[in-house]
Amino acid sequence: MVKEELRSGTVPEESRKKMMEILQRVNAGESVMGEEEDESLDSDDDENLAVRMADVDLNDSDAIWKKLTEEERQEFRELIDKGGFEDLIPPWIPWWDQHVPKVQVIEPGSQSTQSSLAYTVGCPIMVEVPMLSEVTKTSPSPCIPFNILNVLAAYAWTVRLFNGDHQESSLDATEAVLSLSTVLSANANFEEAAIAVESPKMEAQNHPWLMESEEFANTVRNDVLKILQGPVAADRTYYVRAAISEIHVLLHTSKANLSKKKKPAGGRKGLFTSSFMEGNNDIELKITTLPTVKLAIKKVEFLLSFVKEYSEALLSISLL
Repeated sequence: MVKEELRSGTVPEESRKKMMEILQRVNAGESVMGEEEDESLDSDDDENLAVRMADVDLNDSDAIWKKLTEEERQEFRELIDKGGFEDLIPPWIPWWDQHVPKVQVIEPGSQSTQSSLAYTVGCPIMVEVPMLSEVTKTSPSPCIPFNILNVLAAYAWTVRLFNGDHQESSLDATEAVLSLSTVLSANANFEEAAIAVESPKMEAQNHPWLMESEEFANTVRNDVLKILQGPVAADRTYYVRAAISEIHVLLHTSKANLSKKKKPAGGRKGLFTSSFMEGNNDIELKITTLPTVKLAIKKVEFLLSFVKEYSEALLSISLL
């Protein structure tokens, strides 16, 4: 989510050079959208900009904003409106898209543990839970595998929307996950895989800040398929458990923040953000309440226990 990154005041290291290039173009009166490329920049303008930005922390968006002229600020507003800031933020690469070697070489005398396997690198930390039969003696509902797909789709939608920075905006991301997954927020049950995966897209229509294109929705469907397929045949549910585990961590972080009964430190309002964000900079937390989050945590733990014991029921589902 581009505006999330901008209003958080964080500029990735690899984006700083490009930001300065755009600032130079703005300062020189060139098209920041690259419509009229000109490799040569006025040296005086470059020097003027360099002097103004010499002691400015490019991670501090408000500090940068103070140094810009009104004309330059207007250029930035136009850039944001046109989506041009996408070029400043490196696209997040999902951990489930990583290349997994088909054969892993194990040195003689070494012990191969799950934590040393190649496909675990970059994945969320796994949350350990008991078998479902140790938690309840009731037979699991046949809806549970489809409910898991719904939760995975909501998760994939959220992490892509936040460009991988969902944990840094835990309350907002939790609001997204709960809004998108009726399994976690409204005790919904699904009986078909396609409907379960499609549901978050439909729920997003009720929340403008969550709405995305059909192309985005198709990407999320493919994400769910990849997560369900897993990294290797011998451990197909690893990605499913990793994804649900990260939701568990996200919910626990939000629970801690909500338990403080005060807004987390690090307000996002400032000269820069207030100049282009419409209305309130903070996403309204409509369903992210402490009781709802606590209940969602229990549901997530239940789903993890189910996957641990009934993996075959989940893997037998076809999304094609």
